[in-house]
Amino acid sequence: MRKWKITVVEPSLEDLLADEMMGPVMRSAGVSADELRAELRRAACRLARLDRGGTGKACRWAMA
Repeated sequence: MRKWKITVVEPSLEDLLADEMMGPVMRSAGVSADELRAELRRAACRLARLDRGGTGKACRWAMA
């Protein structure tokens, strides 16, 4: 995967979820902000395990 160099600050998840376009997008996908937040946490944990070589250690985002 290519590592992009970004010179601006990336918005937080809360910033993205607060964007006026996210409401219609989430409604059309049939998900709530809480469901999307939880799924993104699970994805982050899966990626973290891959980066650590599958150590199986608990992801720090899982309980956040």
